[in-house]
Amino acid sequence: MEFDLPDGLDPFIDQRLPLSDLTMIEMPADLEQLLRTQAEASGIEILRGSPVELRCQSAEFPDATFLVFWPHEDDRLHLLAPRKFGVGLA
Repeated sequence: MEFDLPDGLDPFIDQRLPLSDLTMIEMPADLEQLLRTQAEASGIEILRGSPVELRCQSAEFPDATFLVFWPHEDDRLHLLAPRKFGVGLA
């Protein structure tokens, strides 16, 4: 899975973190369903091979933002998340 992001601050829920602190992981199924539903309701199209920022709201996070990626070779969405969430993944 390859795409280029500018080196800067990228979203994860209610934070913006340096790209060096983040990694791309397969998104948990329940979060994927929520974000796909939010994207559809907002008229945002998630295209394969193109990263997109998705925003959603919940009681805990009134303005959460995620950077998601839908690889060509996978049916699941992937998520840019702090490295601690990628531990143990091959």
